[in-house]
Amino acid sequence: MAITIKDIAKELGVSAAAVSKALNNRPGIGLPLKLRIEKKAQELGYAPYLKARQTGMYDRSFKYIAVIYARAGEHLVGEIDTGIREAIKDSGFYELHYTVDVYRDLYDEQRKEIFLDKIISEKGVAGLITAFLNLSGPTIAKLQKNNIPVVLLNNYSDYGQCVVIDNIEASYKVTKKLIELGHKKIGLVMPEEFKELVWEDRLEGYKRALKEDRLTYDPYLIIYEHTFDLKEAGLATKVLLEREPSVTAIIYGSDLQAYGGLKMLQELGKNIPNDIAVIGFDDMPFSRISNPPLASVRQPMRKMGQVGAELLLEAISKKKFPNKVVTLKSELILRRSCQKDIPEEKWLS
Repeated sequence: MAITIKDIAKELGVSAAAVSKALNNRPGIGLPLKLRIEKKAQELGYAPYLKARQTGMYDRSFKYIAVIYARAGEHLVGEIDTGIREAIKDSGFYELHYTVDVYRDLYDEQRKEIFLDKIISEKGVAGLITAFLNLSGPTIAKLQKNNIPVVLLNNYSDYGQCVVIDNIEASYKVTKKLIELGHKKIGLVMPEEFKELVWEDRLEGYKRALKEDRLTYDPYLIIYEHTFDLKEAGLATKVLLEREPSVTAIIYGSDLQAYGGLKMLQELGKNIPNDIAVIGFDDMPFSRISNPPLASVRQPMRKMGQVGAELLLEAISKKKFPNKVVTLKSELILRRSCQKDIPEEKWLS
């Protein structure tokens, strides 16, 4: 019989309302009790608290690789997932696919451990791939102690294996290009750097380019936005310009954020790129036909998924868990959002 919220409440001697608040991340409950409830939910096998989506048919007699995506970006997820599926199609393994909101549900290591314990307790799970989700060294060590090798995609660790984009170089190239185009006040709209290594590296590449050209790094030119929501990115853009009206270029952490930024800039009467140049990251398909077409950084996400899955399959086969980092290069795609004289792409070809 399926475990219910009332069963968890009875086990802990608390109200069903308290359990509901804890498992649905609502206010009105302290962190210690919240963690106790989440742990008990995991022990009793209460699945809904995971705040995740598992796709595909599940048969306990099969062998599985669990894949966790911790960022909602369908283009990125789709590309990575295609690479993973290509790598494992003849391996005898199937994929268990989860998506989570890392900022809301897995914001500390205790919550990550509870979540991961539930996943690896599923019979047949032989390895784990995480995309955009950072795991601590002790957490990776615990998984490997249980013979669960781990590969991190787009995150770095001194443990396990990692496949990363050279985000320092990518951000450096973007910033350098804008400086070459004559921009000296370059804003950033992105998540906070301590959230994930990718944002720390992007900030580092930005700083290096400024320093090389003897431009002052100004933290007031950074607006932190982690929802990747069009409206929120637009509002972040407005705040940036109110704070520093002299900004003439903006780098966004994703194309989704850049779309919101483009819309807000147009509503504010700004001409793009004459008044403000814009560059995004991810090179989503819509970027070719946005108005104006969005300059962006193309990242080899399909290759990242393929390489990550191959590393994991090798670790499972050899029962060895070496530390290894594979670094992939990105490509800056110039379009009219940053430079007016760029020829338009033939999007129907």
